Amino acid sequence: MTTETANGGFNSLLGLELKGFQGDDYCIELMLGPQHLHEANGVHGGVYLSLLDTAMARASRAGSLPGSYTPTLELKTNFLRAKSSGRILAKARVVSRTRRTFYVEGELMDETGLLLARASATMMLVAPREPKLVQGA
Repeated sequence: MTTETANGGFNSLLGLELKGFQGDDYCIELMLGPQHLHEANGVHGGVYLSLLDTAMARASRAGSLPGSYTPTLELKTNFLRAKSSGRILAKARVVSRTRRTFYVEGELMDETGLLLARASATMMLVAPREPKLVQGA
């Protein structure tokens, strides 16, 4: 498994470490900091969702044409345990796919393997677009 740096935008802002595939699972890690916590000193649910959604999107994009992306059509998450420090890990895998959609599942755990959240999503494959030619340019 190799770590890929989040290439800007929201993933970089969160501090995600894109670990890549481990078997059939796409893995992402995050070292928690005070910026990830809500006022009750637990990790904000949006952080859990972001890790799971990103891992599921990356898992569903594997094998697609370069430049393809997989926006989330539907996402369901069960929050099982709170966390306030340490490292968390999201793992996601494709369960089923059609020509244009993927059903994916993900799990979020702490560094000891304790399950923190579980999610499922439907993603849609969007092929890369051809660049438009601008006349007179």
